Amino acid sequence: MSPAEEDRVRAEHDLDRPRVFDERNAVDDRAETRSTLLPEEEHAGSADPEAQAREVLRDSDLRTEVPESAPDTMIERRRPEETA
Repeated sequence: MSPAEEDRVRAEHDLDRPRVFDERNAVDDRAETRSTLLPEEEHAGSADPEAQAREVLRDSDLRTEVPESAPDTMIERRRPEETA
């Protein structure tokens, strides 16, 4: 993504204003209902399950709104001699 395209996307999705992004996507409300740990997560522990849920939701919302923001959406092209 070019710098100009990144600037456009950041402005369009309020990425430079995280509070607006969170409010528009109801991140805080959704984090409250998703902060209950699964049994395997309880075993591992979490210092702040609600903050953990909030970050997962933000990442998911961002990937939904801006699919090209996910690192694994890039297409990598290799020549046959590079794959061996």
